[in-house]
Amino acid sequence: MPLKTIASISAVFVVCITFWSTLLSLCPKPREVGWIGEIYAKKEMAASSVAGPKYLLIGGSSTHYSYSAEEISKLTGFQVINFGSHAGLGGDYILNRAKRSLRKGDTALLALEYQLLSTVPPSTILTGLVATSDLSYVLDAPWNHVANLLFGYSPVQLARDVAAKSIPWTSPLYRSETVTTYGDESSNVPENKLPYMRKVVHEAEGIVMAQSVQLSVSLQEFVAWAHSNDVTVFYTWPPTTERPRYLTTEYAAYFASQADLFEALGVKVLGRQAEYLLPEEEMLDSMYHADVVGARRASIALSRNLCSLVDCPATGARPIM
Repeated sequence: MPLKTIASISAVFVVCITFWSTLLSLCPKPREVGWIGEIYAKKEMAASSVAGPKYLLIGGSSTHYSYSAEEISKLTGFQVINFGSHAGLGGDYILNRAKRSLRKGDTALLALEYQLLSTVPPSTILTGLVATSDLSYVLDAPWNHVANLLFGYSPVQLARDVAAKSIPWTSPLYRSETVTTYGDESSNVPENKLPYMRKVVHEAEGIVMAQSVQLSVSLQEFVAWAHSNDVTVFYTWPPTTERPRYLTTEYAAYFASQADLFEALGVKVLGRQAEYLLPEEEMLDSMYHADVVGARRASIALSRNLCSLVDCPATGARPIM
């Protein structure tokens, strides 16, 4: 192909990308994407305001709803920020975003949902966020995701999102103003639970064991990056609704195999998965979203296991029950 033709195609490509990016900047952001962007802004501000070493809780909405950085800070004496967001972003993006707020001497508490331990294709949530709010991520994304990230957010999807945004949002949930200075969610109180939410939690399929357990390249690279930049990494389990089958030998072996993969990377695992199982009445609206009671229970488990491995300033000789 002649160089002149290649240059012309490249020019058209650049013009199209520029036009599309400009159009997106003028349109209202999709509600869910807007919420994610707003809570990230608050969490990043919280992280940047910490003087000295900090602990960053990293994961999807399980982390956002089911851990309390404020509670963990009180129990351990460390400065903890809840950096949980949305599992629909995928592990690659969540880890990339966390790296931007981690500094030398910090600690990353990984609590990625089970499906995020492996690489997943970009979702419409991720393509929407990247297209409207974080186009620079394309430079760091896995090469086989780039085309989807650039072109996966279609004009049809944009039209749907703009139409949906025109409908007033009346729920007390999924509002960025309910995120605290610790990055925690504060709207997940029992009085905000509706009957349909309890039904969703009760009928959730639960954790499905994968045929094989393998950590994604991005996760392995994140751990290597952390070690080379004096960032300590722990893995903690994403809190979820308790189910009797999770306590069977088969599931115990499945979770143990995940723990072994992290230990092989030099990442200590904080306790057993069974310690982070929550009763249905302490969940909010999904198998991964706890209410404030469940979040406190999970945070106590994390703090107890963390302080069994490191010296926690707030505990001394006092065990965390």
